[in-house]
Amino acid sequence: MPLVDIQLYNRQTKSLEKETVFEKRVMELAYGTSIGVQICQLLLKKPWFSHLYGWIKRQPSSKTAIHLFVEKYGIDTNEIRQPLEKFANFNEFFIRELVDGARPIDNTPEHLISPSDGRMIHYPVLNQAVIPVKGVRFDIATLLNDAVLAAQYDGGDCFVTRLAPIDYHRYGYIDSGTHGKHHKINGFLHSVSPYALQRNLRVFTGNQRESCVLHTDNFGTVIQIDVGALAVGKIVQHQPQGGRFERGEQKGYFEFGGSTVILLFEPNIVVPDEDILHHSRAGIETIVKYGSKIGRRL
Repeated sequence: MPLVDIQLYNRQTKSLEKETVFEKRVMELAYGTSIGVQICQLLLKKPWFSHLYGWIKRQPSSKTAIHLFVEKYGIDTNEIRQPLEKFANFNEFFIRELVDGARPIDNTPEHLISPSDGRMIHYPVLNQAVIPVKGVRFDIATLLNDAVLAAQYDGGDCFVTRLAPIDYHRYGYIDSGTHGKHHKINGFLHSVSPYALQRNLRVFTGNQRESCVLHTDNFGTVIQIDVGALAVGKIVQHQPQGGRFERGEQKGYFEFGGSTVILLFEPNIVVPDEDILHHSRAGIETIVKYGSKIGRRL
């Protein structure tokens, strides 16, 4: 099956644009050829490969790649809290902090905000499953590893935010509230690049991930699933055992690699913004920023 370029909706320019794929030639080889798919199955998706790659990105020698990465992918260095020269290795740059105000938080209580930077798409949950316009359905019970909990979200809403390696990789809370312990679900570490998703959307239910039930002040009981991906060395949660959180507060971060944040809402709680809803129905992701409005409470 030939791979096709991915179109994204840019909310700032109000136009469609083609996604710049990280390591495009490698992804085309890995997911666009039969031998590449076999290599992924035998080697690349294994957690030890991603952990090894992550270890390499934490070595001092990896620092030399920072400037090349910034230039190639047009990273805005004005947003970064410290000069590039201060990073000890590439992973430190990858999990970089931003200057205050770089990601303003929409604090209107009834507004739903994005948990991260990335490419967002919305799906209705029907018969406890998500059925994309393009790709393979994925089962909510398998995603959560909990059939009883999944039934609570049947008829609800699913927001999937895909983070590419070029994105800011810290993610936050969508509202104020409390949560308990995170639940780790073991799995593989497939890429979440658009090319991998064209092959098989089950990467979300097959990859390593951590789920958490958020008891929010304005949106009921929400489930957030933080999904690892190829070359992600680690998912770091700031409150792994749970506690009180505030709207827009940082929840955690992904070390090197692409990754995904999934939000599940119970029925009749939220509605996406019209641009996200319109493009999602056409199978097109919308570029979003951490803390920006993506919908509203019903």
